[in-house]
Amino acid sequence: MHALGSRVLKVGVAGAGAISFNHFVAWKTVPGIEVVAVADPILDKARARAAAFGVPAVYDGVAAMLDAHALDILDIASPRERHAEHVRMAAARGIHVLCQKPLTNTLAEGEALADEIGDRVRFMVNDNRRFRSDFRQIARWIGEGEVGEPRQCQMVMLRSGFLAGPDGRRPAVEKFPPMRTLKRLLIAETLIHQLDVLRFLLGDMVVIACRARRTEDELPGETMATLFLETAGGAPVVLAGSFVAAGFGTAVSDRLEIIGSRASVVLDNGTLSLLGPRPRTISYDMEREYQHCFDAAFGHFVDCLRTGDPFESPVFDNLKTLRLVEDAYAKAAPASTACCRS
Repeated sequence: MHALGSRVLKVGVAGAGAISFNHFVAWKTVPGIEVVAVADPILDKARARAAAFGVPAVYDGVAAMLDAHALDILDIASPRERHAEHVRMAAARGIHVLCQKPLTNTLAEGEALADEIGDRVRFMVNDNRRFRSDFRQIARWIGEGEVGEPRQCQMVMLRSGFLAGPDGRRPAVEKFPPMRTLKRLLIAETLIHQLDVLRFLLGDMVVIACRARRTEDELPGETMATLFLETAGGAPVVLAGSFVAAGFGTAVSDRLEIIGSRASVVLDNGTLSLLGPRPRTISYDMEREYQHCFDAAFGHFVDCLRTGDPFESPVFDNLKTLRLVEDAYAKAAPASTACCRS
C-alpha cells in the first residue's frame, strides 16, 4: 500500500472517555501528527479533552467529524459496541484506522469486519501491552537465543480494583463505568492483553481448558479465571488472573515466568530477571510503562503508515488473540455463570 511519507498527518479521535486520555497523551509524542478534532456523543466530554490537549474542533458524532475534515487517521477510542460502525465510516472515506482493543465483542463479528474492509485502508488494533519495555526485552532475549527453547510458561495478573471498599465503591468500576454491565469481563477486558503478549513472546497457541468464576453479585461478568494453553511446540502455558485479589493494588500487576532450555525469565511487577549462565536484572517504572506502551504503539502505527511497512499486529493477527478469548469462554461456559462466595 502507498506510503504516506513525511507530511503532517491529520488525526480525528472517536470517543472522549477515560482511555482516550492515554490516546491524546500518546499522540503528543509522535512527530508530524496533528490531532484536529474529537467526537463524542456527550459533547462536554469532547470539549474537555479538546481544551486539555489543544484540539480545535469538537463534534457529537463521528460521521460529522469525518465529513468536516480531510483526515488521514481515525483513532477509535469509542465503546466497543461502536467500533465496527466507526471502522466502516473511516474505510468508506479512505481514512486509515487505529482501533482500541477489542476490535469487536465477538470473533465472528471481527472476522466479518476484517473481510469487509480488506486492504482498502491500513488498519491496526491497539492491543498495546506488547509494546511495554519489559516485554520487548524478553522478546529480545528469546530472539537472541539467550533463553533457548521456551519449555514452560506461567503468567499471573492480579489486582484488587473490583473489590468494594468500605464506601461500597469499586475503584476500577468508578474509573471505567462500562465494566459494571459487561457479561464478559476479566478475560475479554484484561486477559486479552496478556494473551496477546504471550502470543508475541511464544508464538501461536491453543486453549486446552479454562475455568472462570463470577464472585461479585453486582457484576455480571467473571472476576477470576485460569486458562491452560499450549504452544505450537507443545510447551504448556498457564494464564491466571483475578480482579478481586485482596491485598494487591487496584492497578494491573503482572508476574511472568518462562522456563527455557538455556535460561529462565522471571518478571515480577517491574523487576525483570534473566536466570542462567549470564544472569542480569532490570527494573522498570510501571506507572511510566503504562503510558509508554501507548506511546510506542502509536509511534509504530505512524511509522508503518509513513514507510508502507506491515504492522506488527495487523487486524488478522489480532483476530488470533480474539479467537483465544472466544475459545476460553467456550471452555469456561459450565462454570462461568456461577457467583460463588467462600
